[in-house]
Amino acid sequence: MHILEEPSELSARAQEFLRRTGRREVPVRFGAPIELWLVRDRLGKPVPAPIDLIIRCEGFQQKYGGLRYDVRRNLVVSGQRYERSYQWEYNHCGLNTRARQDRRRGGWYFEWAGENVSKPCRDLIHTDGSVGTDVDGGSPYLPLAPSIPHLIESHALIDAVATWRPWPVDALAATAVELLDHLVEVPEASWRSSRWRLSETVAVLDFDGWDRENPQRRTRIWSREDAGHRELQAALDRLRQAQVQGEAVDVTSGDMTS
Repeated sequence: MHILEEPSELSARAQEFLRRTGRREVPVRFGAPIELWLVRDRLGKPVPAPIDLIIRCEGFQQKYGGLRYDVRRNLVVSGQRYERSYQWEYNHCGLNTRARQDRRRGGWYFEWAGENVSKPCRDLIHTDGSVGTDVDGGSPYLPLAPSIPHLIESHALIDAVATWRPWPVDALAATAVELLDHLVEVPEASWRSSRWRLSETVAVLDFDGWDRENPQRRTRIWSREDAGHRELQAALDRLRQAQVQGEAVDVTSGDMTS
């Protein structure tokens, strides 16, 4: 059953997100029996698509085919706040869908439409259920989310905080949020390379960059209304004061020691 017809595996937040912005358009069809789909093996030779790849692609088509939604995002440029929407499209490319064997992880992966922006990379789905990319259109598969539901949950959060205030993040701000002991991890939208923490007034996203050799951890922070702003500002002021006084801050407990 299509995700818009039966979204119960998603959180209430993600379900509301799909109700507000999700729609189902006519999905892309293969136009011929999928058994005629030819893919290239690790030697580059055209071969019939293996059964596990066919099952994953058909499952994607049945559950998500034709789904589109818009994800709002906010950013600050030269002190000015901007909000933009990015459309995601859940379709494969029919018989022209390219697929490759994953030499590192095993299995196969195939391309899908994904985010509708100009990009050098491709959005990919692996036979293990994960969602990933090839970074530059030719690199090995890089997993980005363990499943499509995880991806949708993360998109729902990105959309939700688009109306909140984004904070400029440096090492000080990234450390200051660790003093906020009421932030709760959002497991349905978090995984090894991406972690959401949330309260009623503050949201924090820690995520890895796409550099395989040096996947630096990055942080984004949002505050909601005056209460969230005051809370973050107080944590920053507290940390600055500790630095001036030469105190050490235990970010695991919020304690300060001389």
